[in-house]
Amino acid sequence: MRKTVFMAGMTAVLTCFAVYAAPITFAYKMKPGKKYVTTMSSQTETNFMDNKNVSRSRTVIEYKIAAGKKKDWISVTARIRSQKDESGQDTGQAMGIYQVTYFADMHMSGEIRNIKYSGAKLSPEMEEQIKSLPSETAALVRQSANFMAEQWKESIFWFPEFTENRLRIGDEFEFTKKSVSGGQGTGMQNQFQSKQVFTLESVRNGLADFSVEERSLMKSSGPMGSQSDVKSQGKSKAVFDLKTGIWIELVSKYRSQVQFSGMPGSTAGSEAGAQDVFSIIKYEMNVE
Repeated sequence: MRKTVFMAGMTAVLTCFAVYAAPITFAYKMKPGKKYVTTMSSQTETNFMDNKNVSRSRTVIEYKIAAGKKKDWISVTARIRSQKDESGQDTGQAMGIYQVTYFADMHMSGEIRNIKYSGAKLSPEMEEQIKSLPSETAALVRQSANFMAEQWKESIFWFPEFTENRLRIGDEFEFTKKSVSGGQGTGMQNQFQSKQVFTLESVRNGLADFSVEERSLMKSSGPMGSQSDVKSQGKSKAVFDLKTGIWIELVSKYRSQVQFSGMPGSTAGSEAGAQDVFSIIKYEMNVE
């Protein structure tokens, strides 16, 4: 009897080991007709000239899924449902970010194509506030609504793209991004590039745990010749649900060095200073 129990126990252990040791093909499984929600919580600590400032925010993003035009593709329609600071005050309404709707085609691997958006304009309240401004300044403020919509693309479509290779425990894959937002007429432009290395650490109860190392660089230019360079590096942890095919959690902690020049109050092109920024961003996703 004892021998039977022992053999049964060993069989269970070996079966679990075989399942978790087997290579896994990772893919997104968002279903047409379903609605998904991402909650993005952020905390940013900025240190500048012996002054420390901490800000927190919470943004809720909604995704509606439709069938794609090709096999293994889906059509994604997204919008920011709400955005609040640490006091609970709404911070998205004034700039009209709730009016913006995003569209994209997404492959089951996470590849994103054909990102578009519509509805980027100031809210009626903000339009009323800028009536007293000079026409050129008011026009620049209006253009900032489009610039903000561009900026949010990276956060809206935050999903890492998987490798086509099957992964075992200890295997890794890289995800790189490059983007340019803004342009002529806005007075503002951002150039962004990042690299994330995901390492599969474990698989338990249908959940895959990853550790992530990341580096990024963003170069920005603004009105009146202002410029800034932001270099960031950090580590993250992420959990992917193999059954539902979505990331249920991704927590990123990184430190940034910000160099800026030509800011208001300094001579254009001169070195104005540097900031040290520590950020924590947490993405949580679920099916509604």
